[in-house]
Amino acid sequence: MEDTEDPCMSAPGKEDTVPGTRHHTHVEADEVSRSDGASMLHKAARRRLNISGEEFLSRWDHGYYDDTDDPAVADVAMLIPFAR
Repeated sequence: MEDTEDPCMSAPGKEDTVPGTRHHTHVEADEVSRSDGASMLHKAARRRLNISGEEFLSRWDHGYYDDTDDPAVADVAMLIPFAR
């Protein structure tokens, strides 16, 4: 059996990586203002649920979506922290 070198293990600075996985060492993040977050939520609510962002937040706050597992609701709900 031929001894082959793992490309992950041989990369400079990758000595501690697990073979067969990818590790990214460079991450960039952009800040989102509350205004931009509210705009993102509004667009997602309009696109996914055909309602405004304000209507979505009102329904959310009043428990309208408590018993739903609709992926569209989850998609919009993930944006709430960016809008508030």
